[in-house]
Amino acid sequence: MKLSYNWLNEFVDLSGISPKELADLLTMKTCEVEGFEDFMAHMAKIPVAHIDELTKHPDADKLKICKVNTGKEVVQIVTGAANVEQGKKFPAALVGVRLPDGREMTKAKLRGVESFGMLCSGGELGITQLDYAPAKVDGLMPLPDDWKTGAPLSDYFGAPDVILDIDNKSITHRPDLWCHFGFAREIAALLNKPLLKNPEAATFKTVAANLPKIEIEKNAAITYCGAELSGFKVAPSPLARQMRLLSIGQKPISNIVDISNYVLFEIGQPNHAFDRAKIQGPVRVAYSKANEKIALLDGSEHTLPENLILIRDGEKPVALAGVMGGAGSETTATTTKLFLESAGFPRAEIRKTVAKTGIRSDSSQRFEKAQNPAKAKTGIYRFAELLAAEQPGIQLSEIAEVTAEDFNKTEAIRVTNAFIDQKLGKISNRPASNAEILKRLHFQVEEKGDELLVTPPAYRKWFDITRAEDLVEEIGRFIGYKEIAIEPSLVACETPRAKNELRVLEHELRNLCAQRFQLNEILSYAFHSENDVKADEFFCKAGEALKMQNALNSDLDYLRISPLPGLLRAVRGNYREEANTRLFEIEKLFLPSDDAKLARNEVYFFAGALTSSKEAPHALADVAAVLAEILAACGLQRYEQVFENAPQAIFHPGRSGSAGTKDRKIFRFGEVHPRLLAAYGIKERVYYFDARLDALTALRPEAPQYRPPFSHPAVDFELTLVMPLRAEFAALKEAAGVLQPLVRRDLDKTVLVAFEHLATFQGGNLKETEKAVSVRATWRNPTRTLAGDEVKKLQDGLIAKMQKAGFSLR
Repeated sequence: MKLSYNWLNEFVDLSGISPKELADLLTMKTCEVEGFEDFMAHMAKIPVAHIDELTKHPDADKLKICKVNTGKEVVQIVTGAANVEQGKKFPAALVGVRLPDGREMTKAKLRGVESFGMLCSGGELGITQLDYAPAKVDGLMPLPDDWKTGAPLSDYFGAPDVILDIDNKSITHRPDLWCHFGFAREIAALLNKPLLKNPEAATFKTVAANLPKIEIEKNAAITYCGAELSGFKVAPSPLARQMRLLSIGQKPISNIVDISNYVLFEIGQPNHAFDRAKIQGPVRVAYSKANEKIALLDGSEHTLPENLILIRDGEKPVALAGVMGGAGSETTATTTKLFLESAGFPRAEIRKTVAKTGIRSDSSQRFEKAQNPAKAKTGIYRFAELLAAEQPGIQLSEIAEVTAEDFNKTEAIRVTNAFIDQKLGKISNRPASNAEILKRLHFQVEEKGDELLVTPPAYRKWFDITRAEDLVEEIGRFIGYKEIAIEPSLVACETPRAKNELRVLEHELRNLCAQRFQLNEILSYAFHSENDVKADEFFCKAGEALKMQNALNSDLDYLRISPLPGLLRAVRGNYREEANTRLFEIEKLFLPSDDAKLARNEVYFFAGALTSSKEAPHALADVAAVLAEILAACGLQRYEQVFENAPQAIFHPGRSGSAGTKDRKIFRFGEVHPRLLAAYGIKERVYYFDARLDALTALRPEAPQYRPPFSHPAVDFELTLVMPLRAEFAALKEAAGVLQPLVRRDLDKTVLVAFEHLATFQGGNLKETEKAVSVRATWRNPTRTLAGDEVKKLQDGLIAKMQKAGFSLR
């Protein structure tokens, strides 16, 4: 949201407070100010100039030499504008002035004649968006004859301003701050200054009128106010008001539309002006019917689902409530009477409308945050005040107001000073007591010993200040969090909890991917479109995906069932900036649950997607190498890993596989099918892998536990065996026999306790289809040392088992 420094200054005296100081104050105590910039600073340096004399250029037919009276001096300016006239007035940018396009005026020679500036057009001044015909002239911008020669343009267009850019996310919880007066009220409290005026206290003399009946269906509105306004003429707004709206990004249209927008940005109250001649009545706030159509002011047409709030003229929809007015009932140049609407709508209903239609407006932004319904009537009074200031003699009817609920009651909150101080901690520099701070912030406070009975102001009670913790936050931000002393927490000395192996693995995978494989982590939305759920049904069938009733985006209304769509969207978005895109993600899938009490089973996944300029076989080998190292890091040694060809619908035929153990496939990987890539707008080859995190966690060895050392030594026997090249190490372990842990140490029993891989060798005198594998077998008897003949018997027995299984000694 954009804030005008000058506009704020009308409500609270900011003398002595620079824009930077104001931005710092708000950032530290209220919300984040992303930056600030000058607006129309050049207008104060460009005077109204009179053309005293006009002659032809001696060496250029299209150039003219002007003697320009700037009020202080007469300067020579050469221009090629066809509409320059002697005796007329135009804006003159003199030497040293910088224009909005970055050009700085300097002394120049045009075909041998010196020129000390430039006569300007509306485009060069940056004001063609104004509803001001001279600014749109093709050529120099002519100025009225009665404008004083030498006066800066800012005297007529409004003073130069500084615009603060507010981060909207930081005021989502503060509906009262979505307007200039709300911020002014906040700044006044922080600076301990009085408010200079209060536009929310606007009133206006009213007359009787025959208003259409107003009806509210169910709870479609909290309150709805309507009034007639007449005695005006539709015309352009005063230039200063147009410039003020332009400074915050609003294009001026007409005095009626501009005042409507002005009220919205001044006090945060959305409102709408209907042409009264086009409203027959009754005016009904009602819900839409399935497939009902509406045309809106922006020229768009929409087919609506049922149960969205509409404003109806009888049965005809004339506005999408709280979002945008409808086409056909708007004001035009011939409008002579208005039906003014100002209302309060339930924020959940407006959020639903925005989610279902995808339409977001300045009005809906404010209603989504929950505006104070008590401002509805004020919005109409303020509209009338502003219009009367430029066109005296207008008439406003009595305001018809219908309410569906009592919004005036405010519940007090009980809190103690001890609670506040315990939550905040030690404050090194407290400017006032808790009660005094709350009063400065316009709370009513009743003190009863250590207890405070706090009533928030009406504009702060709407989903903002509702409990004691909210008051703590208010006091903390007012004091300044930097004033809270940093002290070590006093915690009980307890036995540390067992490690969360899932979290430990997450951190290890992140480090490994970022540092070892140069993969960049992404965080994608946990939502899918209908096409997304059909793209990959490996973890969950599309028909079993959970569809949300009130999705944030109508195109993303399913909970995620596969990592693939999110990663493909990220590849598409990043590939434009970086051809060698290497991404990974660790997040949740929402899969069907076997537990009837759970709507979904939340399962963590680990997935990655990368592009490569290598040929497909080499790129797939790189992916396989990455997965081999990840499996090894998770506890599955390389000689135990099994890589196999495994066709999958999402992969290119013949270019996919699986990785894991002999009995369990953990990773799937391959080149994404071209058909899928085309669906996501990707033209390059993409290689993808994924696995459930719980499958990787299962590979991790159990945490070692202390056991006393054995009294008698074990016996190791190393040997090298020849086996087929494609054979797995698991086959050797199976031939060696079952490993037996020594549970009891008092039994005189010799067992094989370990069978380990040492090395693998290929080449030499081995066939191309063979490999040599060196292993170590370990036996132990917990009660005694094994004799030589026992050891010999164990070794011979092991060799015999290997030979019987088809593995020869090397």
